[in-house]
Amino acid sequence: MKKLAIAALASTFALAGCSTMGLDDERAMVVEGQAVSVKVVNIPSFEVEIAPRKALCEMMDTSGNKVEAQCLQYRQTYQKNYNTLNGSIQGFTYEPNYRYVLDVRQEAIADTASGMVKPVWLLNEVVSKTAE
Repeated sequence: MKKLAIAALASTFALAGCSTMGLDDERAMVVEGQAVSVKVVNIPSFEVEIAPRKALCEMMDTSGNKVEAQCLQYRQTYQKNYNTLNGSIQGFTYEPNYRYVLDVRQEAIADTASGMVKPVWLLNEVVSKTAE
């Protein structure tokens, strides 16, 4: 009976590993003016600062066309320049004219339809909210 349970457990891990094989988990990102390739991974906690105003950015709609949108601007608390966030932070409600410092986590979600791994940000905690 123990051998059967161990075999079932081992096959579960093997199949779970196979389900993500072949997915593209690399993303292009601009870091301090330089284009670099980064790997999408789970990050349990990091702080970002959200700017008091959104910026224009390009996003993909559901049919794959590029459209102009209003995107959050974020930066790591030690960085000088803001980046645009093409997406949202789950659990966070943005109010204009407030500067936020958020503790967020990133989860790497496999999208088998596109064969890509996508980063998803989730709110852990609002550290501060300051009127501008």
